[in-house]
Amino acid sequence: MGQFSTDTTVGVLLDTPETRKLIEDVCPEILSHPLLEAGRSFRLQDALPFMEGAVPADKLKAFLEALPNL
Repeated sequence: MGQFSTDTTVGVLLDTPETRKLIEDVCPEILSHPLLEAGRSFRLQDALPFMEGAVPADKLKAFLEALPNL
């Protein structure tokens, strides 16, 4: 538990089955973001500004709250 945080890269989050499932379940909109592949090397905290407007704030909040519990 606790191995994932906003310091984790987008690529790791996409490539790890547990975090990928969380994305799919909570905020699948992320997966269709046009800059997703370009942002794979970004830490999540650095990618968050690019997600504003693309993902509803309540879903993003739920994702961020669940992430450290994986």
